[in-house]
Amino acid sequence: MERFYLTVARVAKKTLHHMVEHRIPMLPDIYSRHFYRYLSSTDLESQEIVEEQQQGDLKEVLSQQNQGLFVIRQLAAMIDRLDQVTVTHTDQLDNHILNLKATDKISDLTQLKEDINKELSLVVDNNNEIHDNIVDAQETVKRLQSKMEEVADMATIDELTGLYNRRALFSRLMEEHSRAERYGQGFSILMIDIDDFKDVNDEHGHQVGDGILKGLGAFLRKNLRDSDFPARFGGEEFICLLPSTDIEHAIQAGNKIRELLSKSTLSSKKKDVTLQITVSIGIATFTSGDDIDDLIKRADDALYLAKRQGKNRIVTEREL
Repeated sequence: MERFYLTVARVAKKTLHHMVEHRIPMLPDIYSRHFYRYLSSTDLESQEIVEEQQQGDLKEVLSQQNQGLFVIRQLAAMIDRLDQVTVTHTDQLDNHILNLKATDKISDLTQLKEDINKELSLVVDNNNEIHDNIVDAQETVKRLQSKMEEVADMATIDELTGLYNRRALFSRLMEEHSRAERYGQGFSILMIDIDDFKDVNDEHGHQVGDGILKGLGAFLRKNLRDSDFPARFGGEEFICLLPSTDIEHAIQAGNKIRELLSKSTLSSKKKDVTLQITVSIGIATFTSGDDIDDLIKRADDALYLAKRQGKNRIVTEREL
């Protein structure tokens, strides 16, 4: 998945530069044509990566559509069947009414009354069945919708920490990359790594380690701006995307996180263990012409330097 987003970002960048250079209008349909033109002229590996992801997305969409269509068709068939039954009962009632108007015998009236009551009872039962089936269909649609939302969450949310996952991060990075290239508004990323996390797992066990990761996820959500985008990058590494943020303000945000965390404790409810942790942070800021993978690499290099310099500190790409 990561390869897919990096590939799309690379091709998108080339497409945008080409359209700007040749003064091609930035209209969606025109951009789409030029994007696939560049894709077809790039290396075969890029084509295969994009096509493979497109096939997977298409299968997922078709599966969800087919489930929805199945429910709709079932409901339509049920209503059609019950409608036919209702028509039959209505015809019978019409006949009874005609006979009622034509009869002049008390004995016939008694029998007609029984027949009419029977048909009316059947009509009521049939209408109740229609109502019950519609309610059941509504519940099925609700379950399907809930399942689709759950699938969507699984595709973008890290199950342990509740933060966004790598897939969602790269998607958001692509959006911010395009916006930055177009409008000239830069952004920064914080790459955050828990110091000595292996020691936590070795000493207290993975359940405690998972609790610390979950606690850090909640801490980041609480102490970042609403516009920021915290994600679990992998293991004990996190990336926070800070839109419209230069290097100086990114340093301020990183210091806030590092200092508040060093004064806080995180707990694991399953093992009733409370620990104080520190983090090291590497910071990189987007500049025009950057690739997403280059930006992440610079943040990663800065993080590695922070670890070598003693941990519990911030290092920016300017110090590399």
